[in-house]
Formats: sequence, C-alpha cells, structure tokens
Amino acid sequence: MVPSDDMFELGRALKAHGLKGEVGIKLDVDDPSRYANLDMVWVERQGALVPYSITSISIRPKSTVVRFEGIDDVDAAQAMADCRLLLPLSALPALDGLRFYYHEVVGFSLQDATEGPLGTIVNVMDLPGNPLFKTERNGKEGLFPIQDQTLVSVDRVARVITVQMPEGLVSLYFG
Repeated sequence: MVPSDDMFELGRALKAHGLKGEVGIKLDVDDPSRYANLDMVWVERQGALVPYSITSISIRPKSTVVRFEGIDDVDAAQAMADCRLLLPLSALPALDGLRFYYHEVVGFSLQDATEGPLGTIVNVMDLPGNPLFKTERNGKEGLFPIQDQTLVSVDRVARVITVQMPEGLVSLYFG
C-alpha cells in the first residue's frame, strides 16, 4: 500500500529500545494516552505502507516504547528507525467546539466577525507557537494566526471558521 491522503502521521520510530526488539517512538499527537490501546499501525518502509500488529505499548513522558509482532531483536528494531507511523483518518477521535484538526479545515471558508470573508483556507502552517491559516481570496494570499482568543466559531456543516482578527491585520493583506 502506498501512503495516501486518507492517512495521518501518528509519529515516527526513533531507535531500538533494549535488546529484545522493542522500538522507541515519538507520537506527534496532543494526547498520547489516547493511543494506549493501539493494536496496529501502518509503517512506511521504502515508500510502501506495511501493517504491523502491536503486542505491547508503554507510553512514557518523553517517548513511547512499542513491541511490534515479528520484530524480535535489536537489529530488526533498529531497521525501523526514522520510519513514519500512520493511521487512517477514521482512527482520529472526533473533535467539537473550537477544536479541530488542521487537515480537516483545509477548504473551509475563513470569516472575520468584523471584516467579513478572508478567503478559503488552503493550508494550515504549523509554526511552533504560532500556527497560521493560509488563505486565498481573489488571487491574494493571507496569513492569519490561530489562537484561542481569535477563534469565534467553527461550523463544520457550513465549512466556515469565524475569527476576530486584530485591527489592521486584514487590510495588511487585502487592502
């Protein structure tokens, strides 16, 4: 199976952990404990997705240690280093209210409560400490911060996010 748009990156294999085939992984998620009962994951190896059953998982503060079925020694575990770990989008827990997954809102309209339409969200830029909506409106591009204090509403049915941007920011991009 080849990686596809209906999968998300759960994390990456870091390196072998111990001598019995366990693998240290870094989960790239908000709440790793949600995945404490994970029983299988897709591993990207040489450009293909390979399903692996998980026989044990131990979530720790800085990393997670996993034992994969069929990975029984340190060499096999080390061969998984830096491989991406993926799951189907359907495995993501549903979010509501003002919480959303970045991939979920691409294609939504972004509206300012005062200024009106800010365009269509074409990307969400996950910059450390400053995630941004990237929008396009009438051939122009805008970048708008995603912060708790700027989010007003998320309407998944209408596919519209309403924000309240700081004064002057909208005119910076759209005049």
